[in-house]
Amino acid sequence: MSSTQLEVSWTGADGSLTHVGTLSFDTDTGRQRFAYASDWAERGFPIGVGLPLSTDPLTPPDGAPTFGVFDDACPGLWGRAVLASGNREENPSGLGLLAAVADFSRQGSLRFSKSIDSAPLAPGEPAPVTQAVALLPDIEAFQRGDIDRAGRRRILPGASSQGGARPKLALRDDRTGGLVMAKYPSADDVYDLLTCEAVALEVARDAGLDACSSRLLRVDTRRGILVVDRFDRHGRGRLGYQSMHTAARPRGDEGFSYRVAAEAAQALAGPRAVRAVVARAALSMCLHDVDDHPWNMGFLRDADGWRSAPMFDVVPCPDEQSGTPLEGTGSERSLEQLLDLDWGLPRSEVLGVTTRVARVARGAWERAPKDFGLDPQDARMCERIIESTCDFDTVLDGREPRYAS
Repeated sequence: MSSTQLEVSWTGADGSLTHVGTLSFDTDTGRQRFAYASDWAERGFPIGVGLPLSTDPLTPPDGAPTFGVFDDACPGLWGRAVLASGNREENPSGLGLLAAVADFSRQGSLRFSKSIDSAPLAPGEPAPVTQAVALLPDIEAFQRGDIDRAGRRRILPGASSQGGARPKLALRDDRTGGLVMAKYPSADDVYDLLTCEAVALEVARDAGLDACSSRLLRVDTRRGILVVDRFDRHGRGRLGYQSMHTAARPRGDEGFSYRVAAEAAQALAGPRAVRAVVARAALSMCLHDVDDHPWNMGFLRDADGWRSAPMFDVVPCPDEQSGTPLEGTGSERSLEQLLDLDWGLPRSEVLGVTTRVARVARGAWERAPKDFGLDPQDARMCERIIESTCDFDTVLDGREPRYAS
């Protein structure tokens, strides 16, 4: 597909659909252009960073070929691979990738159509979450490269919009009428990664952080399927979404850091969003999550404006990789450094959230085999690596807070 123009609409939390503007692709320059509809420019709001309200056509900032918020509505490596395997153009040109994504599971509030009066692209129905385990053989066959046509048809609607490189499907939760994300084991996993992620999300929630609701479907003693509620859905409606990468626009020598994230959060959503950034930094260090890149953080938009999205994709990594630095471009990060930096928040707040996260995280791996069915060997591996990479003693005496709250 080589679409060069799409109409863009916004779905409100009540399910109403409003025309926002027109997105086009300039084949000569290889860059997107966007023009707000006059009504939206007069009474609406910027749909993403880099798209200020204007009646003049806009081009992506800093010479980029695409707008970040439209990239956020596209699939990642997994979704692109599934799309490429079907009866679709292998490398969609222009706006074809946006047009190919299943509308029901597209991230955020943005919808795309060929004309103002036509239905959003592309229609489709998700499978129910009760089929999550039954779809695992199709996911495995796709990863091996020997999936048949029927299997591809079963996973294509739920996989076409999903971000990231790991296998996943959007599924329908008939109990709530909502949408969930089912995350599947990867053929490359060397440990029970998804059960470890389930533990991590539980740590976040137990520490009082805003994290996605989730549940684990045990496949066997070494594997699980993690089902996560979609935080960008609201009954029949949707919530706007843009990634931290779109909001922060890290570039050049500065790169991405929690300092950059905090500045972007303050500009877009205020101090409460900065607290969420600090909490995510503490969680990442206490769980050795080194996959804490800016696409794994984001913001939601409702009637009250932008706010931090719940935490998602928090994955303990039992190896010695370096995650996002607290500031600058170095690889060093610690709870001590987190407390020493000025985040524009009272130090007592930073100390409080860091202590809560550390206290819950430090005991999580002992409980994980009983609570989540995590293999004891994987639990010991996580605990050993995390204890060696996080300075828990900065805020804890054993498992007790070092400082009075």
